[in-house]
Amino acid sequence: MDNIVFITFKQEQPLEAVLGRFRTHPVTDEYSVLQAVILRKLSGKIVSEREFRFAGDEEDTHHLTNDLIDSIVSVMSGPVGSLIGGYTGPLLDAELNANRIVEESGMLGAIAAKLNENEWALLALVREHNEISLSSRLNALGASAAVRKDAALVAYEVMNAREIGSEWEERFEALTSGTADDALKESLRSELQERANRGSFEQEQSVRDRLRGDFDYLHGKVGMRSNAGASPSSD
Repeated sequence: MDNIVFITFKQEQPLEAVLGRFRTHPVTDEYSVLQAVILRKLSGKIVSEREFRFAGDEEDTHHLTNDLIDSIVSVMSGPVGSLIGGYTGPLLDAELNANRIVEESGMLGAIAAKLNENEWALLALVREHNEISLSSRLNALGASAAVRKDAALVAYEVMNAREIGSEWEERFEALTSGTADDALKESLRSELQERANRGSFEQEQSVRDRLRGDFDYLHGKVGMRSNAGASPSSD
């Protein structure tokens, strides 16, 4: 399954351990990782600190779908993300299980709920061959939690969030967390969820087709490096 995986950390050291693992072994029996970005929440705003592309030099990856990660970051750092993050209803309670948030409110809702002030998170585009094994490895490296969602469905979430953001800005002009009450924030969250439930086979299939090509490209690049003496890991 090609997933967006959201991994949270209480401290920076285990984050660096996971990144080190991904850098040295982007393709293993457990996973293949195409792109990742470090996220932090600072003064209530989600920001991108560093970005990593594992298929090769940046010039090699312009044609790939790793703009999906960039799109998620753009939405979460903008007006829609501030409204989702500013919602204080029970679904986004800090104690609620992150997997349930993903199921009921999507990946954008999980990022908003589970990325706490001054903590770190890693958002990655990953082909998971064994989700349980990858989660266990991440936990062993010090991650607090890891949740995932089908990358094609997350792409659909992002598309809907952008459309809703544009529509709402036309209706309400300045769309910010500070000027919106909880009723408006809940209305936005409900609209995102309702549109996600409609589904879009054509849009999802298009993303799946592109991801298939992207991961084939990653495997080819890693294979070229392995022929030069660095073989993919199976541990």
